[in-house]
Amino acid sequence: MGEPAGDTVPSGSSRVRDAGPLFADRLEHALRGLLELSVGVLSAMEENVSPSHLRALQSLDHLGGAKVTALGEALGVPPSTASRISDRLTAAGLITREVAPDNRRATLLELTAAGRSILADLAGARARALERVTEAMSSEERDALLLGAEGFARAYDAVAEAGDDGPPGAP
Repeated sequence: MGEPAGDTVPSGSSRVRDAGPLFADRLEHALRGLLELSVGVLSAMEENVSPSHLRALQSLDHLGGAKVTALGEALGVPPSTASRISDRLTAAGLITREVAPDNRRATLLELTAAGRSILADLAGARARALERVTEAMSSEERDALLLGAEGFARAYDAVAEAGDDGPPGAP
């Protein structure tokens, strides 16, 4: 006798029959620790750089440098706000601002070595925190977590690339 559609397999199994609300609720609950770990690492970084500035640095890193308008789009803010953020990051020595070679009215933003160092510090702190937690897991659990996280990253990128309804994290 089979299980009704939509039910999940017992918790000892790694399969879930339905990616519906029950799955999303279980995943959200399971990820709370990871989210708290990330928030804790970000909070520790706030002594050096605000969360909005970290997000701008990460966006510029992802974009490989960008014009102010592209940074604003990536952050979901108007160009005037992106310009003010870039002014502060330039004053802190974390990015450079130059006239764009293809449009003299546009400003091209690039990370400096100091900006890349901030991002490396963030990644290192997050990796150390993750290592402390995952050491308490079995090797099978770590393998499953890595496989699932890599699959999630690929799916997130695909959904973000499609971009029909804005970023995947938007409400």
